[in-house]
Amino acid sequence: MSVFTCISHSQLDQFFSAYNLGAVVSFEGISDGIDNTNYWVNTTQGRFVLTLFESLSADELPDFLNLLSHLHQNNLPCPRAEIDLLGNALRHLNGKPAVLFNALSGAAIASPTTAQCREIGLQLARLHHCTQDYVFPVNSSNGLIRYKMLRDKIDAHLSKEDRQLLDDELAFQANNSPENLPQGVIHADLFRDNVLFDGDKLSGLLDFYSACTDALLFDVAVTVNDWCCDEGVVNVEKVTALLSAYDSLRPFTDQEKQQTPTLLRAAALRFWLSRLEHRYFPRTGELTQQKDPLTFRRILLQHRQAPASIF
Repeated sequence: MSVFTCISHSQLDQFFSAYNLGAVVSFEGISDGIDNTNYWVNTTQGRFVLTLFESLSADELPDFLNLLSHLHQNNLPCPRAEIDLLGNALRHLNGKPAVLFNALSGAAIASPTTAQCREIGLQLARLHHCTQDYVFPVNSSNGLIRYKMLRDKIDAHLSKEDRQLLDDELAFQANNSPENLPQGVIHADLFRDNVLFDGDKLSGLLDFYSACTDALLFDVAVTVNDWCCDEGVVNVEKVTALLSAYDSLRPFTDQEKQQTPTLLRAAALRFWLSRLEHRYFPRTGELTQQKDPLTFRRILLQHRQAPASIF
């Protein structure tokens, strides 16, 4: 979430005239995130989130909106797309595909507790469980081909030490890439800023636009690396809490248990590379957010030095 496309009050007035949601009172850009443009919009009838999609096309978006609808029907706390007077969820604003969502209660957690790590582990397992028979036609872009492309793109900006570390980790992943892991719908970006808590209760799972069909364990690894690391330092107690909660609803297979250290490294590598790309090739916008790539470099180094198994 960021603001790359600016809108005016008059544009919003015209946009909201297609709904029965009251008149626009105020609006402001949301700076969190890095992919889409988001605004808080307050009307005489409530508060909403307006998303303008900067990368996904109007043809691609129905798959993601259908997934959100499926999750909502299965009682996952996800945003619900508002429908206009003609029955449409997907519209256009200022040349971009646009969707209006209800605003969920709660706020993102900067420093999650062990109990909150346990809760996100359980909710991630619920997500995987309720989509086990759901066919999601978006294939994963994660993997060695993508990682090598990003590494080559940023090559000129790398130090000798970072270049050696990246090449060594890419070689490790190529030689240890796990096969036959359980596959399904994954969020792929379940970071703290994509989750809302209302007190100790999880009240919102957000930003499913990186979702794809991939190894479920990769989703777990991405989540562990963000939720269970305090300022880039792996917190073993939080890791154990998250994995145990997840396992209580969707038990890990023996192969998943064996491959968890490799996937934790792969997830750290993936986000170190993507954050380096965002740093060296930033997108312009009114409100944008840069995240520190060194966080995931530190996490990767810790996983490389950790014992072979964490179960």
